[in-house]
Amino acid sequence: MGKKKSCQNVKVPRLLNVVERGLYGWVEEMIFTQPSVLEDSLPELRRHMSLTEDAAAEADFVLEAAGPSDRLPFEASEGDPHFLWVYQELFTRLGVRLPFTNFQKEVMTRCRVAVSQLHLNGLGLLRTFERVCLHFGFRPTSRLFLYIYDILIPPSGYGFISFRARQGLFAAPGRRAFWLDDGGKPFPWVYWNRGVKDFVVHELDPLEMAVFEFLVSLPAWFAEEK
Repeated sequence: MGKKKSCQNVKVPRLLNVVERGLYGWVEEMIFTQPSVLEDSLPELRRHMSLTEDAAAEADFVLEAAGPSDRLPFEASEGDPHFLWVYQELFTRLGVRLPFTNFQKEVMTRCRVAVSQLHLNGLGLLRTFERVCLHFGFRPTSRLFLYIYDILIPPSGYGFISFRARQGLFAAPGRRAFWLDDGGKPFPWVYWNRGVKDFVVHELDPLEMAVFEFLVSLPAWFAEEK
């Protein structure tokens, strides 16, 4: 069989109305003016991801493209089902899989930053850090990650959030969606948040410090291997 030719659908955003500007005026303007670009791979993506922890409940949830009236910071209206904005590139370029790992969710929760609010490079960094730790047999923790990295908030206001190195280094199964807690409420990393926190860890326990010292020694080790 031949490879299916991919096409792109560009959704040009409309202007915000008065009510929306009142609700989301704290968000950087350029977030609302960027068009959404979507390749026609949603059916394929849906077949390779899980939205719940119970396979029997998968049919209760859908994966849909953003519409012309949708915006990244928008939340579900009162009484409507909660949803989660994600970027297609998370799966096609960064290799992220759903549900997010406990480490990824823990970092986003501590920093109070939505997954769609976090720059793709930031998500890539989370995944890389996690894979390095697991490769060497360490458990990645948000404390260790936030001991090494700072939250970087753009000076122009609430736009995309990223991480910056400070240390010179790179639930029970159920029928709920993975972005909802046991009470059916969305986690802090689901919707955009104006209260993003630079969660700084100043001290590590002995095990975390041992892992940290090993990680900072890796650049020299790689240089010797070359």
